[in-house]
Amino acid sequence: SPHPDDLEIGMGGTVAKLIEQGGTVISLIATDGSGSTSVNGIPGEELAELRRQEAREAVSVLGVQTLIPLTIENVKTEKNKEHFKNDFKETVLRFKPQEIYIPHPEIDKHPTHKIVSELVLDELKESNKSKEYKAGKIWCYEVWTPFSSYDRIEDITEFVDLKVMAIEAHRSQLEYKNYTEGILGLNKYRAVFDERHGVTNEEYAEVFIEIAI
Repeated sequence: SPHPDDLEIGMGGTVAKLIEQGGTVISLIATDGSGSTSVNGIPGEELAELRRQEAREAVSVLGVQTLIPLTIENVKTEKNKEHFKNDFKETVLRFKPQEIYIPHPEIDKHPTHKIVSELVLDELKESNKSKEYKAGKIWCYEVWTPFSSYDRIEDITEFVDLKVMAIEAHRSQLEYKNYTEGILGLNKYRAVFDERHGVTNEEYAEVFIEIAI
């Protein structure tokens, strides 16, 4: 994920669901959070450490087996972009994940989300071309911009409490923006307007778009 809380916000319920079904989840965080908003004016290095602690707490709530928080401040420079691509490549070659989850590189309006997702796709294309690694599926989750259509919907009703607890582990960010209420509203909307059923069977849902490379 681009930031320490994106996985929990965009797909926390699906993560808990996959783990409940016996899946293994690796969370790779691209940036360290040192440039995040802090209502208390916490200095960058101190804020980065705080956000690492919050990320560890959040993934432990969901049951994520492996957390890899990178120490990159941002992905604005070419040096940092290459740093991220190298670390991402090392991670996928080590774990060989069957699925990759990222924000959408075109739809998501957050500039860091766009850049990180584009870098991920670039590296996956290179790894596929060199036959070092080929991802089974690449899924995009919603964070800053709702999708107008999607390819997959996951009922997260049984896991929404875990999702809320995981998001609320990121206390430093909830001090200035209530991400919990915002994303739960979207998850509720997805469930109510689920086109698969005439009668709504779920209370909360997360949706995904598949990308092919």
